[in-house]
Amino acid sequence: MSSLQPELPADVAQLVEQKKFGELEDLWTRWVESRSQDVPFFVRVAAAVKKKGGTAQATAWLRLLADDHEEQGRAEQRLEVLVEAARMFPTDEDVRKELAEALRARFAGHPILAAVLAQNPLEKSKEPAAVASRIRRWLAFAPGGIYFLPGRGPGRIVEMNPALDVIRLDFAGAKLPFSLVAAEKTLVPLPEGHFLRERLENPDGARALAESEPAEAVRRLLASFGRPLQLSEVKDHFSGLVAEAKWSAFWAGARRHKQLLVTGAGKSAVVAWSESAGAAEESIRAEFADGSPEKKIDLARKHGKRSKELAREFGSGLAADARKTAARSPALAWELSQAALKLAPEEPEAYPAEELLASGNLLTRLSEIGDQGARTRALEAIRAHRDDWIELFTEQFLREEDQRVLGAIYQELPEERRAEISRRVLRSPRLAPRAFVWLADRSHVEGTPPPGLFSSLLDALRQEEFSGVRARVKEFFDAGGLAVSLVRLAPDEEKAREMLDALNRAGGLEEHRRATVREALLMKFPELRAPAREWVYSTPEAIEVKRRELQHLKSVELPANAKAMQAAKELGDLSENFEYHATRQRHEYLSARIASLADELARARPLDPSHVDPSEVRVGTRVALKETGSPARTVTILGPWDSKPEESVYSYQSEFAQELLGHKIGDRIRWNAEELEILSIDPWR
Repeated sequence: MSSLQPELPADVAQLVEQKKFGELEDLWTRWVESRSQDVPFFVRVAAAVKKKGGTAQATAWLRLLADDHEEQGRAEQRLEVLVEAARMFPTDEDVRKELAEALRARFAGHPILAAVLAQNPLEKSKEPAAVASRIRRWLAFAPGGIYFLPGRGPGRIVEMNPALDVIRLDFAGAKLPFSLVAAEKTLVPLPEGHFLRERLENPDGARALAESEPAEAVRRLLASFGRPLQLSEVKDHFSGLVAEAKWSAFWAGARRHKQLLVTGAGKSAVVAWSESAGAAEESIRAEFADGSPEKKIDLARKHGKRSKELAREFGSGLAADARKTAARSPALAWELSQAALKLAPEEPEAYPAEELLASGNLLTRLSEIGDQGARTRALEAIRAHRDDWIELFTEQFLREEDQRVLGAIYQELPEERRAEISRRVLRSPRLAPRAFVWLADRSHVEGTPPPGLFSSLLDALRQEEFSGVRARVKEFFDAGGLAVSLVRLAPDEEKAREMLDALNRAGGLEEHRRATVREALLMKFPELRAPAREWVYSTPEAIEVKRRELQHLKSVELPANAKAMQAAKELGDLSENFEYHATRQRHEYLSARIASLADELARARPLDPSHVDPSEVRVGTRVALKETGSPARTVTILGPWDSKPEESVYSYQSEFAQELLGHKIGDRIRWNAEELEILSIDPWR
């Protein structure tokens, strides 16, 4: 029995196996009347009959089914049947002709039908079903069709060229080409009424709706997709309709609607639309009841303003959890209690400040309070009730990671303590990296940078303690950033040159940022430009070797080291992670080597033997020397990258070459207590 027969009903499979094609034909006719749209069933029967020798019957039956679909006006089903018939009987001329006619009928009026048929000649193909399938795939698209491309939004087809396999879409003025396969994989058709389609066809109307009714605009977007969306997706879909500067106000307006539900945090938060305000609140209540204490705080913060009743329920629940967790987690109890107090300020605190202050080491407690608002209020309680609050604030300033809390602590400290702690942190940035960044930023805003800050910023780029804030440190080197301001304050050329040298040697800084600061320095001290550069002379071959080395470092070794460093970092506990520290040191070495090589190559000047003047010893000459009582020997003076003393090739920077440079034929020089006479001078090549 064939592998297809078990898929058929038992009685049909038995008739096929017994080759009772007459009885099957009667059944087929009745099936056409009762279940003609079940094309896969008919195809399985026909394939089974063909396998048992009934080729003529299977062909005739499939054409009968196709005729029925044509009579009923079902062009797509007719085409589907004929494609399967052509797949089974690729050499049958009648099937081919009917398939070609069905394609023309199905896509009559399509603007590129003729071009697609010309590019895919069905009559000549040995695989008509495959050709027909490709024709159908092409004609599923049409000029003017509107599609969605993730990351780009809605776009319109403006060109279709089957000969070049190009479908071009216009996305807000950017015309992007796609192959047929790429278009099928990435483009999502937008039906009539879809919000993104309306955005493309009527941008002014969509913009006006977003401005006047933010919640309704979000509702239509969610309804168009038929599913919840991540907040980042929602923001992307409104890009161009809502300006970046107005996004916060737009989203705040949309969130006020009681049917809009947001779960999660940040850009990964999920946005949904509930069928009613009551249903939305019930959903939130259920999520709150099943949530962890941390989840309850988040839900209360997001939805506590929906209604006074919901706020009271949240406040009561948070207060109850605060009392339950007080013994095992004072910090969490404090966060719960503070969140409850914001929702129900008239109620007594579930976990008052006195209990927190008596719960143990306060610096430990502060480090355990995750919410910066709750941590700030804990500091206020310490300020009000502890005589040693200045010492506690000072120590917390060195530990604190939130920039807002750092500002609050600094503001409360006495002026002399502020000065002391600033000197301490700016002198030893590793002591408190985040506090250092905050103080550096503050000095930029106030225009009062301390001496040595530029060097400290460069050091922070490579110090492990700054790994969590390194991106922020790099921003100081952007246009208009702190580093630019610091180099502009250089008092003289000598100090400016020190800064330039340090900047050129610094590892871990992108070249565009390095160039920004360098240019600011050179604009103030133009004399640091070309005249101060020390050119590196070398043969073209040696320069090319250095270029290949630089390219290899940048494209092979540095990326490989970055992957190794990331893999090592994932092993955990960086303080005792030997692999991570080793790869980190390797990264610093590679960055410094790349910076050094790039600088040297920028100063490199190739030697040309045709331009070498042999009237005296200079770079690029071969010199014959005669030592008293010894045979003559020849030495070559080239660049530091060509130096091979064992082969009598010396760098012009070497002491020996420096003694020779500038002398002429017949001159005598003394070297290592010996007298050498210059017999001849020629270009080295």
